[in-house]
Amino acid sequence: MKLLENKQKTSIIHKLFFFLILLTFVFPLLSQERFRKSPPYPDPLNELNLPKVESAPLSNGLNVTVARRENLPLISLQLVILAGESSSPENLPGLATFTANMISRGAVNLSSSKIEEILESIGGNFSTSTFLDYSLFTFTFLEEYLDEALEVLSKMILQPTFLKREIVNEKRNMFYSLREKGREPEFVARRQLFKLLFQNHSYQNAAYTEEVFRNISQEDIFAYYDKYYRPNIASVVLVGNLNLRIAIRKVSHYLNTWKRKELDRRFIPLPAPSSKEKICLVDLPQAKDSTIYLGNIIFPRNNQDYFPFIVLNQVLGGTTGSRLFMNLRESKGYAYFAFSEVEFFRSCGIFMLKAKVRPEVTYFSVRESLKEIEGIIKEEVSSFEVEQAKSYLIGNFPFKIDTFENSCYRISEAVAFQLPNDYWNNYYENIMLINAEKVFEVAQKYPLLTPVVIIVGDKEKIMEHLGEFEEVEIYNSKGELQYKQIKGVDK
Repeated sequence: MKLLENKQKTSIIHKLFFFLILLTFVFPLLSQERFRKSPPYPDPLNELNLPKVESAPLSNGLNVTVARRENLPLISLQLVILAGESSSPENLPGLATFTANMISRGAVNLSSSKIEEILESIGGNFSTSTFLDYSLFTFTFLEEYLDEALEVLSKMILQPTFLKREIVNEKRNMFYSLREKGREPEFVARRQLFKLLFQNHSYQNAAYTEEVFRNISQEDIFAYYDKYYRPNIASVVLVGNLNLRIAIRKVSHYLNTWKRKELDRRFIPLPAPSSKEKICLVDLPQAKDSTIYLGNIIFPRNNQDYFPFIVLNQVLGGTTGSRLFMNLRESKGYAYFAFSEVEFFRSCGIFMLKAKVRPEVTYFSVRESLKEIEGIIKEEVSSFEVEQAKSYLIGNFPFKIDTFENSCYRISEAVAFQLPNDYWNNYYENIMLINAEKVFEVAQKYPLLTPVVIIVGDKEKIMEHLGEFEEVEIYNSKGELQYKQIKGVDK
């Protein structure tokens, strides 16, 4: 009898032990499942340390914008001219960029070497960037030298000389710089994507090659400068320890003689997006891998779909944890990297996907990329993925805007795109309002599944792996069409 009781007790203990072990494995699985369906409550948001932004126009139309940042020994002065590469003449793409680069190469009674000497003496750094819609001159210096900085800037902007010897020097610099970039697969792919997406549109000017500089003359530069370097389409942005009243007085003192001129500025329409898939191979001999860029035209920067779309982009290909990377690199092992991104302009934006893959898996990489896009269009993204994307965007945002350099750029960007002065202050709120339904809705609004696909690599290594595409356009490294390869048809 005791033996039977002992057996029953042992059986109960074994069952209890087994049940505890089962709980050990099952409970975490149940917890993980709940976690997937219900994202954790987010941590308190980091406080944004954004400066107050104020603006006022001068009598000549020049806009002055100030963002006060105390306890900094530096001032950033950025001059925004609302004329970029889209303003270059159709027969002279690159003229806007070339003119902007010439601004620091000499003024009346001020040689380029003297300008460099002055910049060095005030702890200054001067740089130029030309975008599709605007040109940006960035001048950073020690705060006690504001007058000296404004004086040298006024001479460069109001009295440039554009000497022929300096033009020759700049042509040589830009020619060899662009030729060197032409060996980089990603640069070539992006340039070709712009060229084909913006056919018959002024934004195609950004796709120029080094040969364009041969045709630019001194007269062309003076003509472009005289037309577009005007105060009524310009803004001075100052970030540092100063207020709007002081800034207006200082800027007016040095730039009040800058004469306004009414411009007949043509409206740049929204370019038509690609309506069907287009496959293009750019031959870059001796390239080791296949570099893929695919994309299409979407809405402009000030569109209400901006915030849901950047959440969509984050889910699809924003980081190494996003769908594209996890599929093409982690799961399939095709890619070295695979990401998506968005770039915005005044008239439109571009959605782009980019990847670097092994030549033999080029076709499958393009198809898997389009499959991931299709998945985000045809099936609503989970709330968990949306909340993950939002958490990343919110958590990463302070790093993009809180530093001195980044806040300067964001303020100038807002000026260039005519966004409200407090635009970035509402970033957290705008992201928090996005849900899975809004992401699904915006995914269906734009032609993401009919992209232009650019493949850059060595034709001899890649061509045999593109046989499943119905038609492939073959270009040389300059972006010039050579021939079309149609499936089942000899060249």
